[in-house]
Order: sequence, then structure tokens, then C-alpha cells
Amino acid sequence: MLIASLAVAGQARAQTVTSEKPDSVSVSIYRAPDRSADEALELGWLQGYALITETRTVMIPEGRGVIRFEGVAGRILPESAIVTGLPAGVREKNLDADLLSEHSLYARSLNRPVTIRRTVAGKVTEQRAIIRSGPDGAAIFETADGFVAANCGGGDAIVYDGVPAGLAAKPTLSIETESPRAGRVTVTLSYLAWGFDWQANYVATMRSGGKSADLFAWVTLANGDVTGFDDAQAMVIAGKPNREDGEEPVAPRAEPLIFRCFAVPIDVITADDVGALPAPAPMMAEALQRVRGVSMNEMDIV
Repeated sequence: MLIASLAVAGQARAQTVTSEKPDSVSVSIYRAPDRSADEALELGWLQGYALITETRTVMIPEGRGVIRFEGVAGRILPESAIVTGLPAGVREKNLDADLLSEHSLYARSLNRPVTIRRTVAGKVTEQRAIIRSGPDGAAIFETADGFVAANCGGGDAIVYDGVPAGLAAKPTLSIETESPRAGRVTVTLSYLAWGFDWQANYVATMRSGGKSADLFAWVTLANGDVTGFDDAQAMVIAGKPNREDGEEPVAPRAEPLIFRCFAVPIDVITADDVGALPAPAPMMAEALQRVRGVSMNEMDIV
């Protein structure tokens, strides 16, 4: 019975295939619908859309599989994605929104073992520890000697054993497939993404006599996304897509890791100082009472 159960579980487990980049890509940009023709591009807040079409060559696994399309637009609307060319239909589409960064790496490593590398007076030492605090406060670790606070930038660094599952270095769209056979196929991925815009400008130079003119024009394409589209075929469209859902998606962000550290030992902080400290999680209250003073700089990440 145990052997049979393991065999069934093995068959049900989906194989993962990663497509790192498209073979070719085209981008059709729609103007921001509420921006008039005489308004300049607002580069810090682009409200137009783009229809992005990518061609990719992927190896489809037999049975259940997960295909990861890396390098899609960070502001993709996942529900708009259409994949053609697969031997079977798409089961599910998901945007892997958590990008790899110092912040997300630390957050995903909560309660996991790491190595603290300390440099004191030119001497480097390493100590195994477990992260016991989140990324938005003081860096608290549990070691064989008890709870300690990392010296945020004063010679301390965190060395991770690896990258936790689920973190992507680039925006990634994942789809589940069900194929009767394995094989290499060429698929087309099309989707809408927001954070684009375009602007046309014209210069007319009158010829002598005033009866004719030379017209010079150019188009400026604006991309506010984290993903660039090198060598893409481009098109600009004056219309706007008909969207029923007016909510804007949250674009994946690679947030920095900045710790708020205690400038004085915990056991000598007065009541007036308490308001300036980051509120600890309940489980960390006892640990914080045993922490000694650390500096106010930033931490190195390895």
C-alpha cells in the first residue's frame, strides 16, 4: 500500500520547465486614455497599456507540468494572458510577484538557519544562527549562545545557505499544463501590461512662397516597467483596450533591506526612548530584553 501511494504521488507531481527569455517580442502601446494630446508624458506615472506578444520555444513535459515564463512585464495583467501552441490547454495562470531582493531573501528566510559573518578588528569569524525577526525591524538571531542582534553594517554580514523557493530574479508568469506527451514546441504568449505610454510630436517648416511645408515627426515610447524589451517590434495605437476591471495590479518590486537598529543597550533604555523603537513581535519580546547595543548602519548581504 505504501509503495502504491508513493507511485501515485510521484505521478501527480508536476514537472517544472523554465523559459528564460523570448525568441522574439512585439509591443503595441496604447496611449494613456485620460491624457490629452497637448499634455506631456508623465514619466513617473505612466497610465497607458501595452499588448505584448512573445514567441518562445519550450520543452513540454508529459503529464502535468508547470511552465515558467521568466522576463515578462512586471506589470502584466495575468488574467489577460493567452498561450497558444501547446498540445493541451492551460490549467491555471499565476504571476510570481515576489522578486529576489535583500528584503525578500531575508523575509523568506525567517526561522531558517544562516551564517553570521563578523569582522572585528580585522578578524573574520563565522557563527551559525537562525533568523528570528522580520525584515522591517531589528535583525534578531538565535545562536548557540542565545539571542543576538546583528551589527547592521558594522562588520556583520548574512550568508544564506541558498535561495528559498518562490523567489524569482525576474518577473515570471507560471502556467500549469496537461500534455499527453513530451516534446519541444513553439508557443505564443500574449498579454496586457500597464505602465506604458507614447507621444507624437510634429515640426512643420514652411517653404519659400508659403504654399507648402516640410513635415517632420517623431514618436516617443515610454516604458515604466522593470522589464525592458530589447530588439522588440513596436507599434503605437491611439485607441484604448476595453477593460471591465478597473483595478490596477501591484507590480513586483525588489525592495531594499534596511534595518532599524537600537543605538543603545536594551537594558538601559528609558521610558522616553520606547516610543522611538520599532514594535517587536510578541514572540520576540523576551529575546529583545537580552540584546546588547548595536549600531545604526545597514547590513551587508552575502
